[in-house]
Amino acid sequence: MSPLNFKKSSSLDLYLRRLNRYLLGVVVVFIPIYIFLKFASDESIRIKSIGEVIERIKEPIVWSVPRNGVRYASYFKGVPDEGNKFVLVDIKMKAMMKIGFPVVPRCFRLVDDIKTRYYPRTHSPFFIAYGDSFYMDQDATFDGTLLFEIPLHRRASNLLFDRFQK
Repeated sequence: MSPLNFKKSSSLDLYLRRLNRYLLGVVVVFIPIYIFLKFASDESIRIKSIGEVIERIKEPIVWSVPRNGVRYASYFKGVPDEGNKFVLVDIKMKAMMKIGFPVVPRCFRLVDDIKTRYYPRTHSPFFIAYGDSFYMDQDATFDGTLLFEIPLHRRASNLLFDRFQK
């Protein structure tokens, strides 16, 4: 091998080594960045869905009584017992997850101004529309009117909803 040929060969080897190192450096830098970005984007979706699931578990049923949703009546498809009046409460409910217990009239309680609790009448428009016992699937919405009967001199203070157990 002549010295000139040796110099060409070593400069070519040097050039290829440098190219090899640059490519290796690019791969070492960009592959982890790519993997991190790919993992992070999937993970953020997972984290968001986990947060959503936790929120659904914390509050499985969201319900509300709209403004002006409480009305008093002395007649509603009949008269109340003597000394009583009807209270009509408009309600909107949404199940954030599938509910494993039936919704029955005893799930609702109306609290008056002296903390006495009353159950709704079974002939409430809400239960006429959905039945005396029904289950709620995820994202199902229900709205209607609950009918309570309380003494004439009492006022409705609060509405409670909870699972009814015998």
